[in-house]
Amino acid sequence: MFGDHPNYLVGVNGSVARRECTSGSDVDLFFLINGKVTISDARKAQDAYRSRLKDIGLVMPAHGGVFENPLKINRLLKTIGGDEDTNEFITRRMLFLLEGEWTFNQQLFEQTRTRLVERYVADDLGEHKLSLFLLNDVIRYWRTICVDFEHKTAAADKPRAIRLIKLRFSRMLLYLGGVAAVSQTKGLEVAEKRQRLEKLFAMSTIARLQAIFGQAMEKPLARYGWFLAQLNDADIRTQLKLPGEQGLQTAAYKDLSDEAREFKKDLLDMLMDELGAKHDVVKALLL
Repeated sequence: MFGDHPNYLVGVNGSVARRECTSGSDVDLFFLINGKVTISDARKAQDAYRSRLKDIGLVMPAHGGVFENPLKINRLLKTIGGDEDTNEFITRRMLFLLEGEWTFNQQLFEQTRTRLVERYVADDLGEHKLSLFLLNDVIRYWRTICVDFEHKTAAADKPRAIRLIKLRFSRMLLYLGGVAAVSQTKGLEVAEKRQRLEKLFAMSTIARLQAIFGQAMEKPLARYGWFLAQLNDADIRTQLKLPGEQGLQTAAYKDLSDEAREFKKDLLDMLMDELGAKHDVVKALLL
């Protein structure tokens, strides 16, 4: 459809990017553009691309989300901090890095990831230091989506249960995947820090955590697999999508909530056992 157009980058986030699709998954596409491509032309191309996917039966996300419009790559890279770094920018930037995958233009995708990592790892960052700039942004993103959850589900007619369960499983694991990646940057020269991060971010969240924590991931992953199986059950999803308090009172939610509590405990235990309370990344999470 795009031929060999060098300035279009089409990617995907969400369960498709994480290789965790269930029966209710949609395709969270994003469009990034480079060079002299205009937003107007990119929007037309994006609409045509989404239309093609709909024609073959794929489900697109609802209109109005943060990925609704194409974005210039330079804006993604430069808008880190400051007044212009809105929820939209931090969401697009973090998801690109933590879970994003390309569907068109692998070369531009990888170049963009390289440039983004370079923004986070300064040329003069000491060998003994973690990439705290990146860690702080990962933490900020996690806290942002936790606060936004309350905002987005405040109305009684909004489905709260399914959003909360996803927050406590997939979003939490995504967050840990970012924290764990940063934990691997101490004791490396700048070039090695960047290479290490690029290699880790090229992996799915689960593969990244397995590469870092090894067999210690087995217990939390077993719980995570159960969570995905529950989401793949149409009856359970129907219960979780009930509005407000109705969804929170269902048996499906209560079972998943209990498991989420144990999942969080397993992740914390693993973090303490594998890194230890004295690890710089653990201390940086607190202060």
